[in-house]
Amino acid sequence: SGKTTLINLLKKEGYPCIDEASRKYIQMGKAEGKENFFAEDPLAFSQLIWNDRKEQFLQAEDIIAKNDKEHMIFFDRGLADVTTYLRHTNAPQKNWEMELQKYPYDLVFTIAPVAEIYQKDESRMESFDEALSLHQAVKESYQELGPIIEVPFLTPEERMAYILKKCRER
Repeated sequence: SGKTTLINLLKKEGYPCIDEASRKYIQMGKAEGKENFFAEDPLAFSQLIWNDRKEQFLQAEDIIAKNDKEHMIFFDRGLADVTTYLRHTNAPQKNWEMELQKYPYDLVFTIAPVAEIYQKDESRMESFDEALSLHQAVKESYQELGPIIEVPFLTPEERMAYILKKCRER
């Protein structure tokens, strides 16, 4: 979409970005009559996302080699999101959690949901309180894998500048 999101701004600046895969599967589920694919079959939904994100991670080196924008690639979401959501629904996949070590991210940025702008939509089905709880769980999952950087509440343009500055400092 043409919406002003951080990922869209990074793309516009020429940075290679990996889009969030779940929206595609949410739509696929709706086409199959599943109002909330994840809620109805968390493991099947997560398996699709897990496979996509692993493939995206493995393709990242090729993408960087072809697009030398400071040797950076941005992922909208990562593999630990998948395991966290399953753990959050009491359906943990320990084998996937152990596999996370094989897919390290150089830097992880988190952006907390903000009540004033949070909106549910056809792909974001959690209430604000649920989103906040999930955010905390995702943050803790990534902290288990390495340091994270919390991005303050800023405009998308300011967030991009903040993140790029942190990337260049490393």
